[in-house]
Amino acid sequence: MHIVRKPVAFNIEDPDQLALYEHAMKRTNFSAYIKRLIQRDMEGVNVQRPIAAIQEAQVEYYNDFI
Repeated sequence: MHIVRKPVAFNIEDPDQLALYEHAMKRTNFSAYIKRLIQRDMEGVNVQRPIAAIQEAQVEYYNDFI
């Protein structure tokens, strides 16, 4: 069996990347999660969060720094 590793780096000083990192770390199997995202992308599946939910998450994040 030959396994190829592709590390993912997150700049946690960047608010957008920190949010991605925190969301991904909620998963118990990061590798499987990323593979599912790639598969959905290949299949053309488009999952979108409502704009209000995105804006609310951003406001909450920025309020933590104030």
